[in-house]
Amino acid sequence: MRAAGVIVGGLVLLALYGVLIWRAPNLLINQDVLTQIKPEHRLPAEHNARLIVVSIGGALVVATGLLYTARNYRLAHRGQVTDRFTKALERLGSDELYVRIGGVHALEHVMRDSPVHHGDVVEVLVAFIRDRTPRAAGKEPVDDRWMHPPIAIDAPELPSEPEADVQAALTALGRRPDRPERERGRIDLSELHLQNAKLMGARLERVNLRGAQLRGADLWVARLQGADLRESQLRGALLWITSLQGADLKGADLQGASLNQARLQRARLIGAKLQGASLIDAQLQGTRLEDAELTQAQLDRVVVDDRTVLPEGLSLEGTD
Repeated sequence: MRAAGVIVGGLVLLALYGVLIWRAPNLLINQDVLTQIKPEHRLPAEHNARLIVVSIGGALVVATGLLYTARNYRLAHRGQVTDRFTKALERLGSDELYVRIGGVHALEHVMRDSPVHHGDVVEVLVAFIRDRTPRAAGKEPVDDRWMHPPIAIDAPELPSEPEADVQAALTALGRRPDRPERERGRIDLSELHLQNAKLMGARLERVNLRGAQLRGADLWVARLQGADLRESQLRGALLWITSLQGADLKGADLQGASLNQARLQRARLIGAKLQGASLIDAQLQGTRLEDAELTQAQLDRVVVDDRTVLPEGLSLEGTD
């Protein structure tokens, strides 16, 4: 029934187009002018008028064909991307490490090629990381309600660095395209054991890393503006030239960390442990350091302004 309607509609349009071609001279040429044209010139004028209508019709047909082709291409491309996304998800559930890594890379390619799938891929990568990463020490819940008397439970041995598939997922997250409008809320990597993670140059703006174990992590030139790093463990972490503007590091452990040239403007380091941390040329304009544990010597080569709040007993004298 629908096909018959299309055929009838097409025949009607074709008939109207034929009438339009036939009537083209009357539509395109002023009637007064047409009556004044000599007979030997009248036929070429009518022919040219009809030729214009035919050309316009041909152009419309070509344009319609191109639009139809483009629509089919988009649909086919979307179907291919969806198929790639589904196959990548299947790989993540494999027992083989190399297959899971391949699945992570496949998801990263999908994210780069398809803005529509960006948010879905980010959610999958975060869920994969959380599923395959142990909780930071002291963050694992223990239900001892039925233990009489309570029995000491040995904490599981935690890895010295993320597994290769988890590291691949972290890397993919860190170099995802800049499409914040496609992401559904803040990325949550809180309370995970990510010791010695390689996150150099990673895009981690506003990421939730509260209570995460990041000891020895490589965060050189990473972008952590507005990130939640409260109570995180960053001992010995490499934070050179890291962007931490507006980040919350309240209670974070930064002992022995390298914060040279770190951009800490407006960051909150209230109660942070900074013993032995290197702060050469660190940008501390507007930074809050109340109750932070550091020495006057560590402030000798930092950059501050009158909005910088230091711990009691320390001063801005001698700082840049």
